[in-house]
Amino acid sequence: MSIMTIPKSLQYQLTPQFNLKLSDKCCLKLKKEPIRLWERQTNRKVAITGMRAEEGGTRSIIKGCILTDKNGNLKKFHPLLKVDDEWESTFIKEQKIDVCKLYKEPYNFKRSGCKGCPFALTLQEQLDTMARLLPNERKQCEVIWKPVYDEYRRLNYRLTNQMSIFDFMEENENGKKM
Repeated sequence: MSIMTIPKSLQYQLTPQFNLKLSDKCCLKLKKEPIRLWERQTNRKVAITGMRAEEGGTRSIIKGCILTDKNGNLKKFHPLLKVDDEWESTFIKEQKIDVCKLYKEPYNFKRSGCKGCPFALTLQEQLDTMARLLPNERKQCEVIWKPVYDEYRRLNYRLTNQMSIFDFMEENENGKKM
């Protein structure tokens, strides 16, 4: 990861004094490597993705719908790359496609990537929604990502500095006064 892609408030993480182990390899391990394995197992040279540039992140820098290797062989195909939110919504409505309940009321998630992912730009909003509607899922996120969430809260980065409902519940269970 380039220092140019890291927000200034987090660049101290590249110093020797920072001892929390961090990685941006989750997507690689959980998504990209399984796709590559599938390609090898099926002897197919292409993986068709559902990525859309409008979703942002690395998707927004993909140059075209078709990716080839250095020999011109088809490597990846991103047929939805140029699809925007409006077109997608219209298509879903017109074709009467039943989408995952997390995209509907009362959840209204925009994405359904990895639960509680610290790289999510709307992390606080997602956790707030989970606290109201999916409290066990929220609690899992707090356990799984605790060191990262603690650091984010300390910096007031993507997560507010406020105590989570789970901190409150834990303190009350242990008899501590607020």
